[in-house]
Amino acid sequence: MKKAQRILSLIMCAIIVMTAFSSCSVDLGEIKPATQQIDDSTQLKLPVCNTDSFNPYLATTQYNLALSGLIFEGLVKVKADFTVQNVIAQSISVVGSTVNVNMNSTYTFSDGSEILASDVEYSFNLAKESDNFSKQLENFDEISASGRSVTFTLKKPDKFASLCLDFPIVKEPMDEDDKSVIGSGKYKIENSQSLIMNERWHSSELPKVRRIRLINMLDTASGPESVETGNISYYFQDMSNGSYVRKNVQVQETLMTNLVFLGMNSYNEHLAKAEVRQAISLLIPKETIVEESFLSYGLVADTPFFPEWNELKNVKLSDKSESLNEATELLESAGYSRGDDLLSKIMRLRIIVNDDNPFKISAAENVAAALKAAGIDAVVEKVPFDSFVGRLARGEYELYIGETKLSKNMSLSSFFSYGGGAAYGIDTNSKIVSVYDSFLEGKVTAQRFVDYFDVAAPFAPICFRSGIEMYTNELEVEKFGTVTDRFENIYSWYY
Repeated sequence: MKKAQRILSLIMCAIIVMTAFSSCSVDLGEIKPATQQIDDSTQLKLPVCNTDSFNPYLATTQYNLALSGLIFEGLVKVKADFTVQNVIAQSISVVGSTVNVNMNSTYTFSDGSEILASDVEYSFNLAKESDNFSKQLENFDEISASGRSVTFTLKKPDKFASLCLDFPIVKEPMDEDDKSVIGSGKYKIENSQSLIMNERWHSSELPKVRRIRLINMLDTASGPESVETGNISYYFQDMSNGSYVRKNVQVQETLMTNLVFLGMNSYNEHLAKAEVRQAISLLIPKETIVEESFLSYGLVADTPFFPEWNELKNVKLSDKSESLNEATELLESAGYSRGDDLLSKIMRLRIIVNDDNPFKISAAENVAAALKAAGIDAVVEKVPFDSFVGRLARGEYELYIGETKLSKNMSLSSFFSYGGGAAYGIDTNSKIVSVYDSFLEGKVTAQRFVDYFDVAAPFAPICFRSGIEMYTNELEVEKFGTVTDRFENIYSWYY
């Protein structure tokens, strides 16, 4: 994986479209307690919060939501190149604002019962109301289900909508007193201390570890230490707080769909000019930001989309090798000549960043240094989160460091929808929004959208952040997880 620049940009909950996890506080439901102490000296051990729920739509902790990927499956699986592989769905068609799904009759829940369209409808309605999945399904309006067929109605056409159909399918309870949590995934819940292989899972591949020991943990801060001591076998460190905890364990870098970007206030007198936004985009030292600000845990973003997305495989990117010269020419064409009057006296840009994230502060400082080298008076203002969000809402900034987690359909709705979490400073009635809508409708190619995005420059993609998978040194890991499924290859792990 290429390494590129480091950026210290602020993480803002309003802008970071990421799931936030709280401490353990939700009722687990009816899960049998373990009847005896388990010898786990050679057992695969994963963290769990015993007072949180295994239901993916009720879970509030990172631990339990991660486990849901082992217990449940969606209508589809999203592969590492962000293409769809049918799972519970046998066939899918997307036409305009309608998504039709025919279900695979051979799939069953782990208790042997059929997976019905009513189960999909039940799960969809929960997902729409869940903090964990509502963003992913924001463009989905209605569902109708009958037998083994399901039809979704979209608010707006999106030819990539099928990528959103990996939300977990949970068996609909028989009545309100039924608290069971049943899915169709690789494993099923055995008791409060363990998961066991789902013998009805559709794959012919057998796991090397048939039982997973669950270790109760109350917070994520102790995760790295618990891997090092062997208390748990695996932990994912997403470094969202702007720090990396190093331990004597096996590690694997995993690129995430977390896009770090430079937001630009297009309502500012200078930034209202597309040439100025283009120039600033070209001046950003992306590789330096990845390498220095993010400790090389990231990849330069040449477009606003995840670089491994299959849709980009034939897209040709513009040459940025002469970016400084081109930026200077763009500024001059916008009326900012270096002549006798220093550009710094004319254009002063404030870059605001959340003051609690060292990575992002460093990113802002690298951006400021690059702009100053081009003659622009750029200053970094580090502010508390509440002040940061308030200033964005009031437009009291020129530039800001932001982050958003892209949905699996690569939706840019956070930027281009009125009230979107990353739409600060963007005119949502501008041409780039209509071009994007045409792209989703299939009327415009990915190449055309990317080319026009470079010209319009509504914001500047900087990089995609990486997280770190941590494994105990004794664990044999033949295949690691993927960006779309950290437990993709858990069947191959063993002691």
